[in-house]
Amino acid sequence: MFNGVCTALVTPFRKNKVDLAALTKLLDFQIDNRVDALCVLGTTGEATTLSFDEKIMIAKFCLARVGGHIPIIFGIGGNNPTEITKLGLALKDIASTDKEFQISVMLTPPYYNKCTQAAAVKYFHQIADDIGLPMIVYNVPGRAGMNLEPATLKKIATHPLVVGIKEASGSMSQIIDVVNSCPDISVYCGDDALSLPCYAVGCRGVISVASNIRPVETREIWRTHDAELFMSELPIYRALFCEVNPGPIKYALSLKKLCSPEVRPPLTILSKQSILQHGFRKFFVPTSG
Repeated sequence: MFNGVCTALVTPFRKNKVDLAALTKLLDFQIDNRVDALCVLGTTGEATTLSFDEKIMIAKFCLARVGGHIPIIFGIGGNNPTEITKLGLALKDIASTDKEFQISVMLTPPYYNKCTQAAAVKYFHQIADDIGLPMIVYNVPGRAGMNLEPATLKKIATHPLVVGIKEASGSMSQIIDVVNSCPDISVYCGDDALSLPCYAVGCRGVISVASNIRPVETREIWRTHDAELFMSELPIYRALFCEVNPGPIKYALSLKKLCSPEVRPPLTILSKQSILQHGFRKFFVPTSG
């Protein structure tokens, strides 16, 4: 689907409703700063607290604003295969109205109910068959409660519609094994703080939270593999994950007047303690001149 930087886009809210005016600003900011792709309705987009109708509205809005400019990846993760397939087919139907739309879906393992490694292979293959769209497999043990092992990902990657893997296990050893095990598909870094090491071992890009607000710097690290720039960004990455994502990134974006810091329960707006401790105003308040 892409090489380089894909922004895991936030979903802006205003009084608990999707803020389409802010979403317009966020989309334009990403296009103006030339990111390579967008991931919508993912973890950073608070997809678990969006209704089906809200997801469809957001998808239509993003495709109308961005479709044809860059690829869009839609998160369809969940733990009910029937509902996942329903959403995937609805997205496919929306995209089929215009041949310029380049979309794929991103799917996590089923969280809470979980499954065995063997069952995970069947799960991803069945949903890929049912939906018929290019799929990125998202390995995120911290959210899903299970780790897709490299041998499992290798088996999942044999499906012709599985075009990528987003690796967010946090283990460089595992990421190396996945890159080596799956040489014919794209492996993407799922952790901003590991992006440069991941590039060094063969990952083809990053699905990034930080690029919501640092698209230029995130792209430059990908383009140049500049270790000094990467190291200078690490304190920002730590700030953006000092509390549960997307609370910190939404607060940072609010300082840039791009959206409200509002998140949906059970998440909460970034605490004053974290704001002070991690220097948010230093990093994200525009300076005059």
